[in-house]
Amino acid sequence: MKVQNPIHHRFQYLLEFKETERKWHFPFLAALCIGSCLLIGYFLGKPNYGALSSLGALTILYFTSAPMTQRMIHLVVCAFGIVFSFTVSSFFSFNAYFAALSLGIVSFLAHFISSYFKIPPPGNFFFIMVAAMASTYKFDLNFIPTRVGLVAMGATLSCSLAFLYSVFIEKSNVVTVSRRAFKKRRYTKFVESAIIGFFMASTLIIGHLLKFENTYWISIAAVAIIQGRNFEHVRQRNMHRILGTFIGIGLAWLILLFDPEKIVMIIIIMVLQFIIELLIVRNYGFAVIFITPLTILLAETGSEIHHDLEKLMHARLIDTVIGSLIGLAAGFFLHHQQIINNLEKNIRFSYFQFKKLKK
Repeated sequence: MKVQNPIHHRFQYLLEFKETERKWHFPFLAALCIGSCLLIGYFLGKPNYGALSSLGALTILYFTSAPMTQRMIHLVVCAFGIVFSFTVSSFFSFNAYFAALSLGIVSFLAHFISSYFKIPPPGNFFFIMVAAMASTYKFDLNFIPTRVGLVAMGATLSCSLAFLYSVFIEKSNVVTVSRRAFKKRRYTKFVESAIIGFFMASTLIIGHLLKFENTYWISIAAVAIIQGRNFEHVRQRNMHRILGTFIGIGLAWLILLFDPEKIVMIIIIMVLQFIIELLIVRNYGFAVIFITPLTILLAETGSEIHHDLEKLMHARLIDTVIGSLIGLAAGFFLHHQQIINNLEKNIRFSYFQFKKLKK
């Protein structure tokens, strides 16, 4: 049978917009949570504090349509997970290889726990993201409690605004119908978590060996690609990530070219966050176009110095390409059933051998 226009069908996903039941006021809530942290930091004369607390405010993105009691418990647990991930990585940032080890362990735990308890998207993403960022911060033992406290304050703010939103706006207990999922075998979650932990640790090591300044950009690109449901989806997200980043860097360059004031940058960040939450459930590639300038502006807002614009754009593009390729490799192992089966057999064998030794 002759396939008609196969190229068109193969790349149709790049422009496809999916239907969604997400209401417009949730993107506004997400923008408010992130923006509130940045605005408070700005008016207190501590923009770097605002940028740190905005990491905790990402908790709002775990908002679900479950009944309010379950919704708030879910948010509080996710807030704790974000603070825990940030704290662990902060204590191991004194050395690049220990930082990579801690990121690998946090990534393992984040995926294992989120898959075990079936945490809906974004799943393990933000736990790993904040851990990657914390692991590359300049180590300062005296400043770690302040950093952790700021992240916790941002998470608390998100939970508080989510509670008010649930009480006064999203009153209905609309439960999202869960998709049918393949029930994984006993050791599959362990194997998947180990693969993700290994590749996430490798992102920091590769960035360190290549002497990149902010290696967490590689980690973020990699973990974003890993979120795919299958290898075809991983491949699509890889293409989305690279193309979206390339266009997004152009948008970021255009914004920074005008050298906007901090307050203007914060307003732009809030607008970008609103647009991202509208697009992320419809087309990932279009969302990445706005995610790229958002992350760059967040870094610039929290920084006391101005970076060279051309070097910054070039570094972000290279980091994203390398991270996307690492994520693609990780996706290949995660969705190659033969590899998963062999690893499971080895783990079962090791487990039974260990039980025999104990006897």
